[in-house]
Amino acid sequence: MKVYDLIIVGAATSGLYLARKMAKRGYTVKVIEKLPEEKAGTKMDIFHVTRTDFIKFDIPLVREGDPEWAFEFTDNHFSSPSNKYHINVDAETVGLHMKEYVALMAKLAREAGAEIEYDAAFEEFTFSSGAISGIRYSTPDGIKEDKCKVAVDCSGIASAARRALPNGYGVENFRIEDEDLLFVLLRYARFDEEQMNTFWLNMKSWYAPFSMDGKEKIIGTGASGSMEKVRREAEKLDGVSSHGEFELVKTEEGATPYRRPPYSLVADNFIAAGDAACLTKPDCGEGVTSSMVMLDIAADVLHTALKQGRADKEALWDINCRYNRAQGAEFAMVRAFLTKLINTVTDDELEYCFRNRIIFNETFLNNGDVTPKDAIQTVVKMIGGISRKGVSLKTVGAIVSGARLAFELRTHYMNFPKNPEAFPVWVSIAERMWKKVGKVK
Repeated sequence: MKVYDLIIVGAATSGLYLARKMAKRGYTVKVIEKLPEEKAGTKMDIFHVTRTDFIKFDIPLVREGDPEWAFEFTDNHFSSPSNKYHINVDAETVGLHMKEYVALMAKLAREAGAEIEYDAAFEEFTFSSGAISGIRYSTPDGIKEDKCKVAVDCSGIASAARRALPNGYGVENFRIEDEDLLFVLLRYARFDEEQMNTFWLNMKSWYAPFSMDGKEKIIGTGASGSMEKVRREAEKLDGVSSHGEFELVKTEEGATPYRRPPYSLVADNFIAAGDAACLTKPDCGEGVTSSMVMLDIAADVLHTALKQGRADKEALWDINCRYNRAQGAEFAMVRAFLTKLINTVTDDELEYCFRNRIIFNETFLNNGDVTPKDAIQTVVKMIGGISRKGVSLKTVGAIVSGARLAFELRTHYMNFPKNPEAFPVWVSIAERMWKKVGKVK
């Protein structure tokens, strides 16, 4: 049995990112991963980061020719249901191979001083005086136990550590249900002709590259609730999109959380992060760099707390404050609005919005900083669409109420309580708001 400053459950992008950061600051860090090392990061092949993310998060910069590098592109398009209208979205995006990049992050975490043990599955927490004091985990050699000042759950959708928390410990221990997941089918295809990088909101589908060859694209499709729904959406895409001839190279199936995060990410000697905390982008479901935003905050707060010899909830509370008042507030707003939009608008209404640049325009999609003035102008245009029979009164009403609720949620999260004492009242208000939002159908 050893004693560590941090034990992190999960050796993928989130866990290894935090391990490296804290080890570089001189803390003792252990990471446990249930998979063998050769299988770590093999669930999905490709993930994306923007070129600026490498600098922003001080993550390893890779270039063409490196084993981690897959492709780069700058052009992407939102397309109307008929595929007639397109909105260009500029982003200097780098595609990376997950397995190779996770291996690189593991190498760098070890070089910084972190320990990583594979084939090590979390079993349960140990407690001292009512607070987490360590973990037990299973290995091919049997059950092991180590002590820690802080345990961090980066175990992904399984949320192995968070779900093992006692009721009322401070972080919700809910299971991420199928209805809280965006299931994804990825078909790697080699086309006869070059294809444009495209996203169709109405079918939750997209074309994205998996190499620098413009004829090699991932035909991606997502749906909430089940893989059966995804396959139906894929059939719908095949029926309305002019794929052209292609050779199917391989397929992948996966899922990503699509629900609000736990109201608190911290408890005594505990932090939830990554997919285990549902820290995914509401517009696309990706979570690698959105989790890094939170983990940068966590590393700073942890450093201050541990230097003071503390890791209690109050000492870690600023992780909640700083995260929820920034990215958390923005994600809450976007998730609320998109849920109302996706659940209400019809394909014909989407077509009208694209044709008239309502919501789907270069300003909204490239800037992303939506102000109340922007929202009001959009609503005015939507109301004008009623008289032109482009959108229904029901849809306009739903979008107006969705926009209002989205901004109320954003304001509420930006006013996240400074201390745990005010937290229960804040939660009760947030709970009522999220019930109004509902879930993506």
